[in-house]
Amino acid sequence: MTYRIIKLSRINKQLIMLLIDSVLLVSILLASFSIRLGYWYFPQSDLIWVILGAPIIAIPIFMRFGLYRAVIRYIGFKALWAVVQAVSLYALAWGAVGFMLAVEGIPRSVILINWILVILVIGGLRIAARWMLSDVDGAGKSTKCNVAVYGAGDAGRQLLNALQQS
Repeated sequence: MTYRIIKLSRINKQLIMLLIDSVLLVSILLASFSIRLGYWYFPQSDLIWVILGAPIIAIPIFMRFGLYRAVIRYIGFKALWAVVQAVSLYALAWGAVGFMLAVEGIPRSVILINWILVILVIGGLRIAARWMLSDVDGAGKSTKCNVAVYGAGDAGRQLLNALQQS
């Protein structure tokens, strides 16, 4: 399975990530409303369009922060910080759009719940994908190799940093 994913072209991988993120954003918004209201919630009025429009708000923000440009196998904490920043901007933008359109039925706490859940799910999905794909090469074999760095000082830290990045 991972071998087939690795063999896909870069654009196909990005499209898969974009599709998964879009479905997750809508699902998380529905879950946020359900958590806030205490029962399974599915909107009936104009609110459904605001919820279905969440990917339209989020995807350009995620693209701008480079969430689809980063190679998942080599994603680091810097990219996870970009996820937190992008999700925070998305949550604020979605909340502002919801309130500016004056759609009935958006509790303020849904924005906070949505923000927390999107960070956990989108960030966690990328970490899980990194964990699943990080130690597999193009042939499906493990590429991990244990290394011990002995010594102290700048040279040891530089070697450790270079090994972690490669």
